[in-house]
Amino acid sequence: MRFGPGPIRRPSPVRVRDSVFAVGGQAYVVCTPNLDGRVALTDDANANVVATVVDGTEVEILAWRPRGSGGTRYRVRSAHNGLEGWIPVMNLRGVRSAVSPATAAPQRATGAAVRRPSEAADSKRRSAEGSR
Repeated sequence: MRFGPGPIRRPSPVRVRDSVFAVGGQAYVVCTPNLDGRVALTDDANANVVATVVDGTEVEILAWRPRGSGGTRYRVRSAHNGLEGWIPVMNLRGVRSAVSPATAAPQRATGAAVRRPSEAADSKRRSAEGSR
């Protein structure tokens, strides 16, 4: 007995994975390229700007609110001057570096070269053959 084709399965939608920060943890402010190097901290309703902070400012995470497709928001306090407000997750990073990976120059290798395991085995084989 043969069965007909089942329902057409569609691929799952691609989910964008935002960073996750723990309450009580530290993070750093990151500005998106279209901003002037400052990020607005807003009030609870996200209606009024209460302060602005510059790129690279260290902040403490005080609270968070999931916003579904609108993106998670975090309540932060500046470690430098104590300013508090809400900020979107896209304006936070976990590392101090202000250089984004897309604009960072490639690093040059320094130090001794590392041999691949096959090269090490080849050199042992050659030395064993030479001692015969």
